[in-house]
Amino acid sequence: MTILYRYANYKEPDTSASTDLSEYADMGNITNWALAAMKWAVEAGIIQGRTPTTIVPQGTSTRAEIATIFKRYIEDFLGEAD
Repeated sequence: MTILYRYANYKEPDTSASTDLSEYADMGNITNWALAAMKWAVEAGIIQGRTPTTIVPQGTSTRAEIATIFKRYIEDFLGEAD
């Protein structure tokens, strides 16, 4: 998320969106340097968690999960669709 967050800042869309991540039981596993990026990504709908109560910030993402993240970013922030 931090790479995409930094890229979004570079491209200049508004990345000020932020949300409370306390609904995720494992939010304490998000490192401080990645917290702003995770809050932005959840609020923007780019990531939604693996389950309704876990976000698995230290986990390994599958190829399908990464593809979904990029697809959401491209559609929502760059205005491009399939």
